[in-house]
Amino acid sequence: MWVVYSLLALLGLILLLLLVPVYGRAVYDGELRVKIWVLGIPVTLFPAPPREEKPTKTAKKKSNKPSKAEELKELLRQDGVAGTLDFLRRLATLAGKAAGRLLRAVAVDKLSLSLLIATGDPADTAQRYGQVCGVLYPSLAAVERMIRVRRRALRVEPNFLLEESRAAFDVKWHLSVIRLLAAGIALLFGLLMLKETNAKEVV
Repeated sequence: MWVVYSLLALLGLILLLLLVPVYGRAVYDGELRVKIWVLGIPVTLFPAPPREEKPTKTAKKKSNKPSKAEELKELLRQDGVAGTLDFLRRLATLAGKAAGRLLRAVAVDKLSLSLLIATGDPADTAQRYGQVCGVLYPSLAAVERMIRVRRRALRVEPNFLLEESRAAFDVKWHLSVIRLLAAGIALLFGLLMLKETNAKEVV
């Protein structure tokens, strides 16, 4: 009988873990920081904690090629506005291609975005402001059609005194593990049914 109780306790624990959402936050205010919380335990995704290099007999030559994380950090540092818009454009493309059920497992609890458009020249600043608005709002609309955004705060303004543009964002989200699992099972079942239907048609 203890085996049955052990199995029931294990199933209950698995169900409890599936019901606990995973929270995440991405912040950029000159430096990018990304962190998630799993069962209340914080895990820093970016910047990655430094690794301790073990001394070896033959020292390996370090590559001068920057990593993907360093490239993203440099992009945001050089032009935060362009990097933010590129991030939103990619997110909109991903939202359009991904399955709706999978995206319903993700909910954005807060989306805060601040963009100050400046080039040092009033005419160029006004033109750049129009271009930014033309990309930003359609991208956000495409994202919100696929992903639930509960609260958003946008501030997009031209600044004719600054020489360079400035950008900052703060995104808080959570992921429902059980919804994600259910969506994955439904997607797998649909693929299997499609394969079986195609096989019958061939026969």
